Amino acid sequence: MTQSNDRLLLIADTLEHINEHLILLAIDTEHYAMALQAVKTDDPVSQGVIQAVIAALFRDSLFATDASEQMDSVLSMPEMEVTRYE
Repeated sequence: MTQSNDRLLLIADTLEHINEHLILLAIDTEHYAMALQAVKTDDPVSQGVIQAVIAALFRDSLFATDASEQMDSVLSMPEMEVTRYE
């Protein structure tokens, strides 16, 4: 049973590590989007491209935040005992 517990701890640690990366990704993409908002141009095509990239970055940030929240939910689930039937 110890080997099983060790494996579960390793999985939980890995998921925590992934969750940290998701949080950092969400923060970084929001910062990139905010930085692009400071770019000013009179060219309508360039402005359209900038707005599209900003929208994509904010969408990706929301996705990463949502994935992190789901990961938090999984990590905070109570442990359950599973019995194998063969």
